[in-house]
Amino acid sequence: MSNDWVKVYSSRAIHLIEIVKSHLEDEYIKTFIINKTDSMYVNIFDNEIELYVKSDQALKAKHLINKHHIE
Repeated sequence: MSNDWVKVYSSRAIHLIEIVKSHLEDEYIKTFIINKTDSMYVNIFDNEIELYVKSDQALKAKHLINKHHIE
């Protein structure tokens, strides 16, 4: 993955990732998901699903996540 992508959200619950992704895409923010719970990434201490956006949209994405009180 290039440096153009920034992690803006992570969770162990795929449904929360999908909710955040949907909110961001409604605002025309491109998203990218890395699911570290997949067998390829299995690690007891690092099994979260991460949501990335382009670096130039990261500030807006974080603002929208905070605005919707998504935790």
